[in-house]
Amino acid sequence: MKSFPDSTSGTFAKLVFKLHSYVRTIGSSHLPTIQNKKLNIQNVRTTPLTPFPLNPLIPRRPAAAFSLTEVVIAMGVAAVAFTSIIALFPLGLNMSKESYESTQAALVAQTILADLKDALSGGSNIKLIQKGGQASVFNNNNYTSIGLNGNNSTTYYLALDQQPRTDSQGSPIILRPYIFSSSLPTWYTDGTNTATFIVRVIVEKTFVPENASNSNPQKVEVSVESPGSAKATNRTQWVFQGVVNAS
Repeated sequence: MKSFPDSTSGTFAKLVFKLHSYVRTIGSSHLPTIQNKKLNIQNVRTTPLTPFPLNPLIPRRPAAAFSLTEVVIAMGVAAVAFTSIIALFPLGLNMSKESYESTQAALVAQTILADLKDALSGGSNIKLIQKGGQASVFNNNNYTSIGLNGNNSTTYYLALDQQPRTDSQGSPIILRPYIFSSSLPTWYTDGTNTATFIVRVIVEKTFVPENASNSNPQKVEVSVESPGSAKATNRTQWVFQGVVNAS
């Protein structure tokens, strides 16, 4: 290994020491500038990242969610709406039932008035009213005679229910009378039977003009009540009126 003279090594050592001192001086003189640059970099305001279709690391659509307040308000609105809708169901059912009963009551009254106006009779001033389920069989089990030549008011009571019509093919279930009474029965006032409708028929002499050719027309009042199994004070009543010619 080659060695340098002492004088040379001393000179080289001095040179290295000076160079080291110079580097330290330069570093200390530029240190504030470097620190200021770091501070400037830290104080720079950066804009948030926005979704960009070309950047796979950023979602294309920001995540969205409902707040608790929005959920509670929506549930409150839905509860009010559903409560109103549910409350309409019983009202609709009641209206449908009332419409059915009023239609049936009109048909019952129309049938009774048609029977009393019919020309078929058992004699002079005698009409027939149906009291049984077989309308096509004219006997005492299905019809009763009503005299229309009296001056006093007469009242008849009928109980109607869904009964099989045995005189028709297939025995269909039809609303038919099955109980008849010419005096006030207990089942009319207290509803002790299972009838669907209870009918009261009042026949009485009506006003006759002096120049009228017919001497004895009769006024007929048909009162149809439902439900037949309820007391008289708790039933719905439909009243129909008509005039029947006695002869």
